[in-house]
Amino acid sequence: MITTIPPDRAAVQPKRLAVLIRLQLLLEEICKADGDLYDMAGHVHVNRLLFGAEVQQAHEATLSIIEAPRSDFAVFAGDGDSRADRWTLMIQGTVPDDKTVDTEYLPYFFCQDVERRLLRIIERKSSGTPKYPHDYLLGDMISSVEVAPPVVRPPEAQVSSHAFFYLPIRLGIAVEIGQ
Repeated sequence: MITTIPPDRAAVQPKRLAVLIRLQLLLEEICKADGDLYDMAGHVHVNRLLFGAEVQQAHEATLSIIEAPRSDFAVFAGDGDSRADRWTLMIQGTVPDDKTVDTEYLPYFFCQDVERRLLRIIERKSSGTPKYPHDYLLGDMISSVEVAPPVVRPPEAQVSSHAFFYLPIRLGIAVEIGQ
């Protein structure tokens, strides 16, 4: 769930944080009404690796947007005060225990829903205009997105007590140094 930014910091929000929040809001729109497996409103987190009982209930799926532990190399522009970054994020999705179905298959369907939602960032109409203008390039906050193949994992100690997937994505983002 998105928390309130301290008022003294709201006007100078770092661009990366603004992108993370925009991505979080996009993923929170995943819902059963659209044919998705889960309703994700209030269940998408930023930079959270471990989920305890206070976050994940046995009947709820969760997503976390995690920054990759190593950064890519930037391309500097101008007098060195701007750069074009390729920012790697991992989307971790955990599925709830469900005694009525084989839980080991659920991460594949859940990941499919996430990938479909991410497609809205780059999807265009046949005319070339954005199909979803509000979501296109996250409101023009990024310049590109690449989605890598997902990795599905069984429950794993120190990561998740539920089956989960990782979906690596790489965002192109132009920033000024110190932004």
